[in-house]
Amino acid sequence: MLDQTGHIQLVDFRFGKKLASERTFTICGMADSLAPEIVLGKGHSFPADWWALGVLIYFMLRSEMPFGSWRENELDTVAKIAKRKLHLPDTFNPDAVDIISKLLDVEETTRLGSQGTDSVKSHPWFNGVEWEGIRHRTFPAPPEIVSRVTQYLEVHSEDCSGSLGSPLQEVEELNVPEWLEDW
Repeated sequence: MLDQTGHIQLVDFRFGKKLASERTFTICGMADSLAPEIVLGKGHSFPADWWALGVLIYFMLRSEMPFGSWRENELDTVAKIAKRKLHLPDTFNPDAVDIISKLLDVEETTRLGSQGTDSVKSHPWFNGVEWEGIRHRTFPAPPEIVSRVTQYLEVHSEDCSGSLGSPLQEVEELNVPEWLEDW
């Protein structure tokens, strides 16, 4: 989600689960973004989240899900995920193809991110991203995003009648969970 200044904001941890190194068998989410280990019932851990990031990046670039949509046929979607039947369009730049391919690796242990968050953050697709600036909200949100958020707030002003206090102040007041500190 984005806050009123266009900066990213984490929300909704209703399905959050604290894990150390064990696997979980809890399934939540739509079939479109589930990792192969989830759809195959093998249990999953953090690499499933990196898979979901690959799905999100693909979706943001293409405006469609990489393995089809459960709305069309859930069994076909799950089968494509399990076999990683993925087509990357020629319109994707090489860095996008590389990061998506590495995040959507069927093998959990070689999936990008399985080696730690820095393996993702240092990928060339993220060149120019100032991670500390994003964390502290000093890295400017893209003007296109700020414009869209502003337009949305103008149209939906009565729906958003809550306090629009300083987002930085709100972040500083939060107790950041230990697992989130690396980001």
